[in-house]
Amino acid sequence: MNSRISSNNNRPGIQQQQQQQKQQSYPPVDDHHDSTTIIPQQQQQLERIVPNQTIDTFLERAFQSAQQQHQHHQRRQLSLVVVTTVSSFLHQWKYWCIMISLGVANSSDASEILCLSYILSDDTFQQQILREQTGGWLAAAVFLGMLVGGLLVGTMGDWFGRRPMLLMGLCCNSIAGILSSMAPNVQVLTLLRCVSGLGIGATVPPLFTLVTELAPPSARGFCVTLCASFWMVGSIFVAVVALWLLEKWNMSWRIFAMVCALPSAVGALLVYWLVPESPRFLGLEQRWKEATDVTNMLAQRMGFHDSPMMTVNDLQHSFPILAIQDFELHRLQRMDRTNSQHPTTSRPVRIWKLLQRTQMDFVQATSKLYTPPLKQTTWPLQMVWFSLSFGSYGLVTWINTIFVQVHLQNVYFNALLFAISNLPGNLITAVCMDRMGRGRLLTGSIVAAAVSLIFFAIFANTGNQFGIVLSACSFQCFTIAAWNTIDTMTSELFPTLVRSTGMGVCAASGRIGAMLAQFVNGTLVDHGHPVLLLLVASGTLVLGAATPHLLPGGGDMTGRPVHDNLTVDTTVGGMTLLPYQRVPSSTTPSHGNDRSDDQASSLRDDPVRTTAEVIL
Repeated sequence: MNSRISSNNNRPGIQQQQQQQKQQSYPPVDDHHDSTTIIPQQQQQLERIVPNQTIDTFLERAFQSAQQQHQHHQRRQLSLVVVTTVSSFLHQWKYWCIMISLGVANSSDASEILCLSYILSDDTFQQQILREQTGGWLAAAVFLGMLVGGLLVGTMGDWFGRRPMLLMGLCCNSIAGILSSMAPNVQVLTLLRCVSGLGIGATVPPLFTLVTELAPPSARGFCVTLCASFWMVGSIFVAVVALWLLEKWNMSWRIFAMVCALPSAVGALLVYWLVPESPRFLGLEQRWKEATDVTNMLAQRMGFHDSPMMTVNDLQHSFPILAIQDFELHRLQRMDRTNSQHPTTSRPVRIWKLLQRTQMDFVQATSKLYTPPLKQTTWPLQMVWFSLSFGSYGLVTWINTIFVQVHLQNVYFNALLFAISNLPGNLITAVCMDRMGRGRLLTGSIVAAAVSLIFFAIFANTGNQFGIVLSACSFQCFTIAAWNTIDTMTSELFPTLVRSTGMGVCAASGRIGAMLAQFVNGTLVDHGHPVLLLLVASGTLVLGAATPHLLPGGGDMTGRPVHDNLTVDTTVGGMTLLPYQRVPSSTTPSHGNDRSDDQASSLRDDPVRTTAEVIL
């Protein structure tokens, strides 16, 4: 077996140093074994390299241990699986309250986006506010705000924390939603909807980042699906409120807009009370005690009270030192830029400097997504987000208007059916996400949604009302399955250091697609071409269905620990370390008890060096 240590250092004599260190530090290599075989001496060495307890392995052990107490060795029949799942949920209800709180926060996304669909189709709104103007700019304003919010807050979430940014987005969303109900004209309403979109965009990156980082690997797909399924809760909430307030009680659209801001306010309160900060982010900040306490708290809420619990020493030795070094380097650069500002500088100059620092932070963070280790992941995900947003968000905003144009009776009731059709999509992803694999589920659901739109167009052209409702509900079912899957894939494939930034950039690509769809669909609706609108959306989805195959390995991280570090892999003595693993000092020749501290300080002093070089 060939032993090789990759290094990006070209200093003279490095190859001789590497050879000497390999002879001193690592056991002899048996050339008769293939590259996948580890001889006993190397197995012992590997056990010293791989940490005994990481955040992922500890949470997985806690989660499985608590569930095994309630499974009673039952056969995996569907009815028994449901009973076992409910039993485990009740036993771990304190943990699931965290995920439900994040789900309620996600429901605000649906309520603020979909409420505009009912407002645009309201006769009183069209006469008093919209008048002769098109609703395309008003609909696009929400997605413009979501674009800006996703980009800025996604980046800030990687440097200031996931939880504070989520709370900020929810508060912004609820305040802007309430003020929208008081808008005197379409110009003010457009501005307020843009601010509301800013809050919506600010919630998505930190929310799904938190879900991914608080979930055990085997249940990560289910946890993301659970939180994403609250889009259905938000859409049903809006449909029921519209049915009662706008149709049965004939109340003003202003009261309806104010009520639709409630999920954001409730979500903010639940997150503030129940949701902790990500232990991975706390680890990046080297707040070891807080990170350990949060990890143990999560395990206890899962119903795990056995020993050993997570310790500060476990966390320090399992966290990748390169991720910490990169985080510290950026923090020092931010401090340098802040300290360079003269205290007597005028306020306009200070604001300008703040904007410049924000821009530099954004450029520095997003540029990492397009480096060789990550660009093969970033580009395909952005294309999927764009096509899926164009085909789904671009359609649901105008769905009630389309129902009116195809002469569908009882629009509000059918809109409620359209919202309820999210339920089978959520059930599909809950059952198949951790079994079928992310890539196949994403491609299959997008293709099924595109086919549903084709049938929608056929039935709309022939006037078959039952077929219109059935195909529309089928479309919503499969698009929600696709959204659950792409949310899971995006949060898994980016490492902790840039996870929130990656979610923000991909979500921003989706917002661009949704904005373009508002103008395209608005024009088609104004000219009375709903069938052509459906065909355009279907074609866009078909293009997006082929994109997941461009992801490395199909983009499937089912049951695998998420990465903390930007490093793809490190090969040490013929043994490959996973990207989330840190190489402790036990793999090196003994040079005293301060070897680990010397390694950490040398990495901070020389950010170009890799973990493999420190071992040498």
